[in-house]
Amino acid sequence: MIRPFLLALALLVGLLPSAAHAQDQTPTPAQPAAQSSAWMDELRAIPIQDGGRVMPLDTYAQQLAVQLTGRTRWRADRGPAGYADRDPIQLFCDLLFKPNAFMNEQLIAVENRPFKTKVGLDPLREFFTPVEIMSCKGIQAELDAFSQRRMMDSSAPPLPDQKKALELSSALDRIAQFSSRTPLPIVPNGPDQTFLRAGPTGGEPGTEPVQAAFAAFGKAYAAGAPLDAPAKALAGAIANTGRLPERASKAIDYELFYNAHRPWRMAAYAYGLAIVVFGLSRLFFRKPLMWLAVLLGVWGVAEHALGTGLRVLILGRAPVSNTYESLLWMGLVGIVIGLIFQVFNRKAYYLFAGVCAAFLSVLFAGLVPMQDQTNALPAVLRSNYWLTIHVLTIVASYGVLAVASVLGHAFLTKNILFGKQIDVERDAASKSAPLVVQTYRAIQIGLLLLTAGTILGGVWAADSWGRFWGWDPKETWALISIVIYFAVLHARYVGWLRDFGLAAAAVLGFAAIVWTFYGVNYVMATGLHSYGFGSGGEVWVGAWAIAELLFLVACRLRYLSLRRAASEDHKHHHQTPPTGTPATR
Repeated sequence: MIRPFLLALALLVGLLPSAAHAQDQTPTPAQPAAQSSAWMDELRAIPIQDGGRVMPLDTYAQQLAVQLTGRTRWRADRGPAGYADRDPIQLFCDLLFKPNAFMNEQLIAVENRPFKTKVGLDPLREFFTPVEIMSCKGIQAELDAFSQRRMMDSSAPPLPDQKKALELSSALDRIAQFSSRTPLPIVPNGPDQTFLRAGPTGGEPGTEPVQAAFAAFGKAYAAGAPLDAPAKALAGAIANTGRLPERASKAIDYELFYNAHRPWRMAAYAYGLAIVVFGLSRLFFRKPLMWLAVLLGVWGVAEHALGTGLRVLILGRAPVSNTYESLLWMGLVGIVIGLIFQVFNRKAYYLFAGVCAAFLSVLFAGLVPMQDQTNALPAVLRSNYWLTIHVLTIVASYGVLAVASVLGHAFLTKNILFGKQIDVERDAASKSAPLVVQTYRAIQIGLLLLTAGTILGGVWAADSWGRFWGWDPKETWALISIVIYFAVLHARYVGWLRDFGLAAAAVLGFAAIVWTFYGVNYVMATGLHSYGFGSGGEVWVGAWAIAELLFLVACRLRYLSLRRAASEDHKHHHQTPPTGTPATR
């Protein structure tokens, strides 16, 4: 019903007289620089129900901005025309109080050039009008193709281009909702109840004061008048009409702080600086820079723990219900394990490895679409007991194995790529380099957690699906990962893997973890674990996999070269001396 309405509205806008068209097509100008921004803070804190949960209007506006424009902050060279340095709350107000102004405004972001070329959009442009998106035959063809796939297989996931078309269709539907003046679910209606809808042009019975406050605010907004008082009156009308339960009200406050503080960005800064300072400590001012790197790492841990704790308080559940949260939990476990192990072995690289694992987890979490970062909890995950026991345990194992992988990288880089020689006698004996011992210990702990988490997953499956094991792709690859790491440890124990082999196996083994965690969900996208499926980041993960393979190939070639040089040097020092010279060994 929404798409036909949007089409009719677009035709109506196109047929309006030129003078009226020019008047309505001009978006609401930014508020005067001298005007207070307190009105935006007032609006940010208003609760709204969307996506299966209650959130502050600040989060809703940010998700709206991402869905339409691809970002939450705009500059003159990156964003829709006229939105440089504006706030998502202002975009929300523009759409709410003057929605028809955007039918022919270049607002919707389409960044993928091959997709634009395929569907017939200008590949050199980044933003398009709703009318252009709606009338694009190539996009409609992708939507029709997906519909045909679903007719043949109701569980078939969309192909990449079909997913982009679906996202654009969703953006059109969102604009259509504003254009049709659909009231917003913005008035609390009691614990665990659906919010009442209200807006500037109407709403449900009992929300009349909110409707009047909306209309007054919209009139002031369109006129460029001071907005502090109307915004306060609107927030007050909503609070007087329906109050949130105390826990939900506190969750709104926590989320506002979470949005403003942005702990993951702060954690990324801290971890990145810690890695740089640690690298510099290898060159000069060793002790002072080492202490500075440790302090930066502790700062990162504090921000990481703060972000995780805030998500628990906001969402009321364990922080591992989706890919975004699992990545962040994985990094937190990695850095905590690194700190603990470092206490017992101050000369080890555990802390450095933990910081690297945490840094990468935060960076890759940032690739997850915003709408998937705070989604509602699927029904299968609403058993907090099993969610805590199974998912926390198995994702924690990923964090520890990520530390092992970083330690393997550190050994291969330090001792192989940039190493000058190999101790042939030690390499042939049972002695191990310190970094290899650290890698071995991390694999042991990680494998223990991985095995325990998989077994607990079987218990959860028996409770949820009535069977302990069913060879679901996720279960199968979890078992494959366990077998790989067991093989690595046993091969090391019997002497089949030496220092280089164990370090390389730590790197390759983590590739199996990445496939279990990411590949099954995002590439295979099949099985009973459908609550974890998604898409996105394939290019980055593929680039990482290729880089890892190239790194291992380079290490292998360098290792063979060092072994040949060491063997020749060993023979030279142990060959039979010339006649008349005392033999030495």
